[in-house]
Amino acid sequence: MAKFYDTLLGEYVQNPWIRGLSLDKLSLRDFHYEMMSYDSVTQKKKLNFKDVELSTAADYSCEDVVITNKLFQAQKSKKVTEIDILNNIDLPLIEILKTVELDWVKVNRDKLKEIGTLLENELVILKKEIFNLTEEEFNINSPKQVWEILFEKLALPKWKKTKTWYSVSADVLWELSHDYPVAQLIIDYRHYSKLLSTYIDWISDILDSNDFVHTSYNAAVTATGRLSSTSPNLQNIPSSHWVAWEIRWAFISRFEWGTLIAADYSQVEVRLLAIIANDENLLQAFKDWKDIHHKTAEFLFPNQVITNSERKIAKAVNFGVIYWISAFGLSKMINISMKDAKVYIEAFYSSYPAVKEYFDNTITWCETNWYVETYFGRKRIIAWINDKNAIIKNAAKREAINMPIQWTSADIIKLAMIEIQNFIHSENLQSKMILQVHDELVFDVYPWENKILAENVKKIMESILKNAEITLKVDIVEWESWKDTK
Repeated sequence: MAKFYDTLLGEYVQNPWIRGLSLDKLSLRDFHYEMMSYDSVTQKKKLNFKDVELSTAADYSCEDVVITNKLFQAQKSKKVTEIDILNNIDLPLIEILKTVELDWVKVNRDKLKEIGTLLENELVILKKEIFNLTEEEFNINSPKQVWEILFEKLALPKWKKTKTWYSVSADVLWELSHDYPVAQLIIDYRHYSKLLSTYIDWISDILDSNDFVHTSYNAAVTATGRLSSTSPNLQNIPSSHWVAWEIRWAFISRFEWGTLIAADYSQVEVRLLAIIANDENLLQAFKDWKDIHHKTAEFLFPNQVITNSERKIAKAVNFGVIYWISAFGLSKMINISMKDAKVYIEAFYSSYPAVKEYFDNTITWCETNWYVETYFGRKRIIAWINDKNAIIKNAAKREAINMPIQWTSADIIKLAMIEIQNFIHSENLQSKMILQVHDELVFDVYPWENKILAENVKKIMESILKNAEITLKVDIVEWESWKDTK
């Protein structure tokens, strides 16, 4: 049992699909009581809270305590406080996240500046190339001006209409980029601009005097059960494309002669699908340590030599099926015809028949019981599964298929974090767990602790699922920067 309780997590474990589980909203919903707002107390944030009149600050703070206690008592009466998943994962994780956040992340300020200069130069080049093609200078950051140039001056095909003009969103530009180089250049320009402002400039501004950056992890925000990272979002540091990739090079060890270790679950969701669906072909492929995407490609393209192209299609099918992708969705994802996409999906189900059976049984169960649950017993209410509206019903079916795999994967990394931090503490290691990025954990490793940490991190992460027919697989890489661990 955890040493403390969190009413927000108590609410989240019951209603993970509801956005905005703030105390004031829960107070209004459950107790029909409107709390004092922070804006009213601070005069719309004109005042620092320490400058608020003492009696007003006291009333505001006491109200928080009273409503939190009322919420706790309500959850206790409904036995929410006894839910295993809450006590075994969500509450113990709080202390782990506190430790991770307080340890911060070391950044090479000079490297960040160097990457910023590289991005600025690239933006100058891209802007020149765009203006050469359009034969006119304009504000590339203005959707309206981009629209005028693309659809009025250049007369490019229009894809999606908004209330005021035709859309120049990322998906529209991507469609145009197949035939019109200017669209790809604008995509690149937007991408580099975002990298510069969101990661280079912002992180540089918020580094402390010792060049550390702090992020906050949110445990009760996402609809997938995963942690999210804010201020800044270090989970969205790019992991591909040459300039974007360089940003990870700026994340380094705080220790002299220290290194970084990245531990990354390999194909965890496909492995979970094999375990939960108990599909013989999927399980056997993993038992034989085969490349699962190559194996699926052999089913999709029988009697052919499997190239990288066929493997790429098989990989998209493997991961797409987990999210119950449609033929239309798959065709858009990998730019193939609807006919081919349908053939590939049907071939997947023929090759792994227990997966289709598991999906069908899951939907039937949800239609009867109005919920699904994970490997660990976390429940997700989907009461609208029997809605007469076909669009709503299909969305509910997709949620019913997605949730058990997604949330199990999310809980696996959380359990790993708990066990690893306990190990670090029990062994009195100076190394620190500094980042959680989806299926990856990053560690700042003190010299001479790399062997014991790497061996035990891999062992802990791979053994989270007890008594499963196949084990999880974790790739461990050590280097001097986060970029080089990949």
